[in-house]
Amino acid sequence: MKRFSRLGAVLAASVALPATAQEGTLTEWVQTNPFFEIGKIALGYPVPIPVDTPMPFDGFRTYAGLHTRHQDLAVTTPWVHPVEIGVTRTGRTVWAYRLGDEDMLTPYGLPEPATLTNGGMHAREWQSPETVTGILELLATHGSDKHFYDYLRDQVNMIVIPSLNIDSFLQTQRFPTLNYLDTDPDFPDTSPRDGRMRRKNMLEVDEDLFTQFDHLNGVDMNRNNPPFWNSTNGVRSSDNFLSIVHHGTEPQSEPEIQALDAAAHLGPIEQLRLYTDVHSFSLVHFWVRNDNDRLSRQTEDVLGVFTGHHLAFPEGKWYAFADRNSVALNQGIGASDEYFTHAYQVPSWTLEIEPSGGQTFHAPLPGGGADYGGEGVNGHDGFILPDSEIRRVREELAQSFAAVYYRQSGPPHIQAMRFVDQLSGAVVFEAEWDVVDDGNRILFMNQVQPMVLGRKYTFWLAFSKPMRWLEDGEVTVFPGQLDETLDVDRQVFVGATPIDTILDDLGWADTPGGAPIGFMRYKTDVLRADFSFQDSADNREIYDGATETNLRIRAFDMTHMGLDANPATVVSWADGHWTNYDNSIGQQTDFGGRDSSISLLVTDEILVDPFVLEPGIASAWYDPDHDGEGFIIEILADNRAVLYWFTYDDEGNQDWYIAVGEVRGNRLIFTELLRFSGGVFGPAFDPDLVEFEVVGSARFIWSGCDEGLMDWHIGNRKGRQRLNRITRIMGLDCGFPRLGPIREEAPLSGAWFDPTHNGEGFTVEVLDNDLVVVYWFSFGPDGSRRWYFGVGEIRNGKLVFEDMLTTKGGIFGDDFDPATVETLPWGSLELDITCDGGTATYASTEEGFGSGVLNVVQLTSMDGLECDT
Repeated sequence: MKRFSRLGAVLAASVALPATAQEGTLTEWVQTNPFFEIGKIALGYPVPIPVDTPMPFDGFRTYAGLHTRHQDLAVTTPWVHPVEIGVTRTGRTVWAYRLGDEDMLTPYGLPEPATLTNGGMHAREWQSPETVTGILELLATHGSDKHFYDYLRDQVNMIVIPSLNIDSFLQTQRFPTLNYLDTDPDFPDTSPRDGRMRRKNMLEVDEDLFTQFDHLNGVDMNRNNPPFWNSTNGVRSSDNFLSIVHHGTEPQSEPEIQALDAAAHLGPIEQLRLYTDVHSFSLVHFWVRNDNDRLSRQTEDVLGVFTGHHLAFPEGKWYAFADRNSVALNQGIGASDEYFTHAYQVPSWTLEIEPSGGQTFHAPLPGGGADYGGEGVNGHDGFILPDSEIRRVREELAQSFAAVYYRQSGPPHIQAMRFVDQLSGAVVFEAEWDVVDDGNRILFMNQVQPMVLGRKYTFWLAFSKPMRWLEDGEVTVFPGQLDETLDVDRQVFVGATPIDTILDDLGWADTPGGAPIGFMRYKTDVLRADFSFQDSADNREIYDGATETNLRIRAFDMTHMGLDANPATVVSWADGHWTNYDNSIGQQTDFGGRDSSISLLVTDEILVDPFVLEPGIASAWYDPDHDGEGFIIEILADNRAVLYWFTYDDEGNQDWYIAVGEVRGNRLIFTELLRFSGGVFGPAFDPDLVEFEVVGSARFIWSGCDEGLMDWHIGNRKGRQRLNRITRIMGLDCGFPRLGPIREEAPLSGAWFDPTHNGEGFTVEVLDNDLVVVYWFSFGPDGSRRWYFGVGEIRNGKLVFEDMLTTKGGIFGDDFDPATVETLPWGSLELDITCDGGTATYASTEEGFGSGVLNVVQLTSMDGLECDT
């Protein structure tokens, strides 16, 4: 039985507990019983019989079918990760499944928050494994939406156990219509036992329904948990081995319950933020309260999100729950949600799936199978949901679970901010919070020039999660939430004085691309608007030259979680509440506040237009603090650009990336950094074996012709570098025009490759001083990514590099130390090329490379240096 009466006055009776099992009546569930035959219980609808199929349909699947579905989705999708967490009483493997990406890290390298949803605690409650499987199916099969579901899979470690009590679940499915009456020690006339109505595990029970001596044995695993194991309430928790609520010999005595606890540690446990035990029936959330009032408030809020979301479906059901003032303090019956509340201090509850239990607060629903037109002659028919209802139940409940997973992923914070000059397209101000470690971020800010009163900008504000629900592409209120969740409040101050601003065309970005109008990672994670500091008399009284101006933002996510006012400290969960979740005045709360962490310079002066990119920005670039690695930038026609990044891996070996991007004002945007693999140096090179993968993105911004900044995001890692120019390409000006003749070889600057070696190639730069630079992005004889470079000269129309070099020893990212980079000789290279193509002849001094000739053609030519063929 559950924690309140489903059978009215019958359950209120006190019945003596017999010491041994009684002879019982083998009873059959049937659709109708017109002649009131003894031993038959009418449902009023077809009795569900499990079907041995893995695919969801309008009915119930066998355990074998469900398990096949779970394992198949683990093989066919990247989002399902099976883990063996223990065994049952009879030695069957209990499986948990982590849903989401593989690494359990957010895209910024922080540990992912974890949730745990358990199913199948009580075997007769077939709705439960189907519902938890529905969660798994939803997260595994939902298409990429660049929004809500991609966010969950990227940022949350969602752990599910579809079936915990496997032994008994199989027993119920062996006998889907049969069980005993007249044997339950508490309620013999009304409480069916074993067969279809087996609830407990299979401790000291065989699988033969007709060996009646053992059919009352077993442990109710939802009474086997501390701290309220061995409750004194004999109806809800009993030391009688035959009772349906027998709690076992000691807390967590049952291997299945031990497996449940092991699943919690897959989070790992310090990342756990939510636990739900899925049961049926009665359309309620049961939860308990401990001494932590903040935890109680958060649990209540989570349940409100779930209930509101589910009620918003066209056929939505109201999942009732008591407010915290109506929940008894530090009391329980040994249920698993009580254990998670007290042991792990996370919002925890028992979800009782429909039908209702006939409670007054669910009136006029009659309760049990009668909710669906059933006969309702035995209150236990509520455990037997009609086949026709289960698809709706599992699919809609899965979505409501996704809602609370989103909520418990944590509150939003401002991730980045850009102001883009509308006339030039140049970014004049940017700010972004970079992760330092698991608990801290640092604010990066770059102001290219002060913003000017009256000048029009695009305001681009990125948050850490998608902030708005989309329905048919339109922003709307998240199901079950109030309109006020759509509110965004922005204020601008100089000191304590408010500033007049103009904000037009406010909207949430739903297209990719980043600033000025695209989203950052997910649809609706960016708020954008046309913006200007009003050129008014009041503002001119405040501004006298460049003046620091503070922005203050308040917003809510889909589930009405307020903004973390201080992103410098990473919000987490500990001791039953949010930590580092700041309000507007720096207090740590569970509600958030107004972010005022970003300030910028605004001026009343007239300034020149901000710098925008010219073809001459094409060059080799490097960060002096990363001497030994760098970037080749090519600016092509039609606002396109190519990036070659010569760098290292984490072990000191050479590595390289390439990307094709676009020019935007003073920026280059490369949304897909590519890493190639599969090549082998020399004659053994096979282009069919070369593969590439998208590993990240990169962005460059220049404040002038000779200096800039870049940031990259690869996997879960992010970094920044400050750039200086290395080369100047002949024929390409940046800033003031340069004097001097341009050689006929100047158009040879660009990328070259041998079509039979597609996957490796050269970049050539003909320089102003009649020197030539080449970088060869290739592989080693062992298939490792390698690069070689040289400075040469033009001899009789050929590009000759007598001393080609290579390197080793650099470490990728923040650990890069120029002192560890070694430069080594590699050999020689001669390029005999014209605009029509030519040859590349090499001779290596490094063992294993040998010598050879490649027939090359030009792959790219610089904007302004196109070959005239």
